[in-house]
Parts: sequence; structure tokens; C-alpha cells
Amino acid sequence: MNSLVSAQAISFIMSILSGLFLGFVYDLVRVLRRIIKHPKWLINVQDFIFWLFGSFIIFLDIFKNNNGVLRGFLYIGVFLGLIIYFFLISKLVLMIFMKIYSFIAKIVKFLFKIIIGPIKLLLRPINFVVRKIYKLLKKFGKWLIIKYKKIIKDVKVIFKKK
Repeated sequence: MNSLVSAQAISFIMSILSGLFLGFVYDLVRVLRRIIKHPKWLINVQDFIFWLFGSFIIFLDIFKNNNGVLRGFLYIGVFLGLIIYFFLISKLVLMIFMKIYSFIAKIVKFLFKIIIGPIKLLLRPINFVVRKIYKLLKKFGKWLIIKYKKIIKDVKVIFKKK
């Protein structure tokens, strides 16, 4: 009887760990939502997919640690793991992930500036030439429109005389 109790205690602890793991994974989803704004319908889809994933994790945990026998204390363990995670650990994990994200974002912006700076310098002469060509073409276009209007006016005068 003692080994049965210890096996169930291990199953209970594993279900608590599964709850902690699910809370951690849900925090990853929450970080993604903070970084990239999502419409309400997409949040609902993400939650649905998360709980499908969570159900699968719980099923694997029960199947592996308790031979697939469903026991109420296992669900209580998962729920307890989620509660422990969200009340004690979640804020810290979210803060750490957001700091990691902001650090990575700063590095990417810095690298982007390093890469784009020389490219801008290389493009300045090209940009200067393109602007000059654009101005010339614009003047030519205005001249062409004036000539076109004069030709149309002359053609109208010719056809009115007949």
C-alpha cells in the first residue's frame, strides 16, 4: 500500500509540474501578444490552440505517470500548479521576457543603424543625380504639356476654319 501512495504522490507532483509548465507556456503566448498587438478573434484562436496543447500535455502526463488512469487529484494538481505559477512566478517571468525582448530590440536597432548608415552614404550621390534628372524631366514634361496644348489649339483652329 505504501508504494501505491508514493506513486500517487509522484503523480500529483508531476501534475503540479505540468500546471507550472502550462503557465510558463501561456506566459510565452502573453509576451507574444504584448510584442505584437492581436485582434480579439486571433486571441481567442490562440487561447483555443493553447488549451488544445494544454489538454494534450495533461493527457501525456497522466498517461505516462499514472498509466492513463484519470484521478481527480491529478486535475487538482494541474490547477494548483497553474495557481502557484500565476500568483508567484508569472509577473517575474513576464518582466524578464519583456526585458530580454527590449534588449534584443535595442541590439537589432543598433545593428540596423550600423548597416543602414553606410548604405545611406553610398546612396547620397545617386540620390542627388536622380533628383536632378527628376527636375529636368519635370521641366521637360511641363514644356511638353505646353507644346501639346498649343498643338491641340492649332488643330482646333484648323478644323473650325473648314
